[in-house]
Amino acid sequence: MSVRTASHGPRLLRPGVPADAQAIAEFQTASWREAYQGLVPQRYLDRVTVQDRAERWHHRLATGSRRVAVAEDDGVVVGVASWGRVITPDVPPLELMSIYVAAELRGTGLAAELLHAAVGTSPAHLWVFAENWRAQAFYAKHGFRHDGYRKLDRDTGLWERRFVRRGAR
Repeated sequence: MSVRTASHGPRLLRPGVPADAQAIAEFQTASWREAYQGLVPQRYLDRVTVQDRAERWHHRLATGSRRVAVAEDDGVVVGVASWGRVITPDVPPLELMSIYVAAELRGTGLAAELLHAAVGTSPAHLWVFAENWRAQAFYAKHGFRHDGYRKLDRDTGLWERRFVRRGAR
């Protein structure tokens, strides 16, 4: 599927495959270091390596433990979304597990395209850092609401809030 925006040329949005693991890991690591600077402890950002993430992404893609959509511009990863089914009491089983968009493409509609590729308009849930107000506003715009639940992310030591979209939009 090809996507066009006013400020950028054609982008390709396609399913992720195991061969994408390295490129996704490089993109995710750079995205985290940029987007979470000052939010996620620097020691965590410095500690996580592309290689660690590449191994995790390869496992996810090879086993199908997550479904993945990759956005490319001229063969370069500019966005990624992942999702899957998680059985949790009182929430829809469809979980949006991640969305990452290149900084220069924020506000172009790419995140909405990735969200739609991942969960469409279906009931779903997700977890977002409690201090990530930009992401929370984005998800609220797409029908997700904080349901009062929170958990501590073991890796970063940060609180996360659960957002749920119960009905189709």
